[in-house]
Amino acid sequence: MAREPKGKVHTMNGLCPVEIKFENLDYLKKLISKSRGAVVIAERSTSDLWGLTPTIESAGVIWIDSIPSNPTQREVVNALKAVGDAEPNLIIAVGGGSSLDLAKALSAFRYMFEGGKATIEDITKAITSKSYTAEHRMIDIIAVPSTSGTGSEVTKWATIWDVDKVSKFSIECSSLYARQALIIPELTASMPASLTLATALDALCHASEAFWAKQTTPLVKEIACRAVDIIMTNLGPALRSPADIRLRRKLAAGSVLAGIAFSQTHTTACHSISYPITMKYNVPHGYACAITLDPVSKLNRPATEDADMLFECYERHGGLKNWLDDVSFGIVTLRLSAFGVKRNELQDIVKSTFTKGRMDNNPVDLGETDVLDILCSVF
Repeated sequence: MAREPKGKVHTMNGLCPVEIKFENLDYLKKLISKSRGAVVIAERSTSDLWGLTPTIESAGVIWIDSIPSNPTQREVVNALKAVGDAEPNLIIAVGGGSSLDLAKALSAFRYMFEGGKATIEDITKAITSKSYTAEHRMIDIIAVPSTSGTGSEVTKWATIWDVDKVSKFSIECSSLYARQALIIPELTASMPASLTLATALDALCHASEAFWAKQTTPLVKEIACRAVDIIMTNLGPALRSPADIRLRRKLAAGSVLAGIAFSQTHTTACHSISYPITMKYNVPHGYACAITLDPVSKLNRPATEDADMLFECYERHGGLKNWLDDVSFGIVTLRLSAFGVKRNELQDIVKSTFTKGRMDNNPVDLGETDVLDILCSVF
């Protein structure tokens, strides 16, 4: 594969406290090799695919090698057990948002529980009481995203899904920013088309929602629009030429910019509505968010200052709905019915869509009738 340019570091003090570095796979192997005693979080199947497994196995690290797509309190408990009495000073998390989320949870909870001994109930209580935000030692993280979408490498929060599928939990603390985001576009070249699409659509939602969020700023809007344009320009070509590292680098940059944008604002209605769709029907997160992006954007446009900036960007690519349909063609149909949702189940979904800090961050206040109308429009 083509080599990435080495040593390019971008930092944005205040706006983004994370060191952002574009590197290549050889650099990652050397980093792991010299990180004896660290924790490496990386799914074994993808580690095999990238040729990382021999490096990890010989590096003297603690390897957490099984990460589900939506980690729950159980995975946090298992990670704590894997570390046990060890005292690592670094976590290297390689993978999608789930790997990075688990790394943040491990960092937050490792020194709250002696010897890593915790139960599902302990983790639930720590999350809901926010006791993890109290002053205590946390473990440094180097975040290595293998997808271009979650933005988790530049945010201070993580998602933990309820083991009982009742709710979605978030942990958030300034100490959970990664020390470094290591961007290696060649890792993303192994993603299947569906994952490339889903993660990029997640990033598109991050950028769009950051633009209209109640907490947005003029600078966030500029960053968000740039991210939207990069993603809409390069996603289709990347799906057609998945091994093109130049296109993968572009999508990675768009994802990072989207991550920086929504790290300042949080997300809004699209994400809030997505959570029960993912929990109840196992719809991949990026698809669950993107399904409602077009109708939510139209509802928010009159209430969003400078909205024309964003919508002009959409229009340059044929309009948001047309672009979503075109880029998804042959991979997925972005309709609820395509994921097995029944019309008589929509009302039950509505009741679970009002996540605090997300739905109330939307510029238009939405009630249950509004959300039902949105879901009906994308059924």
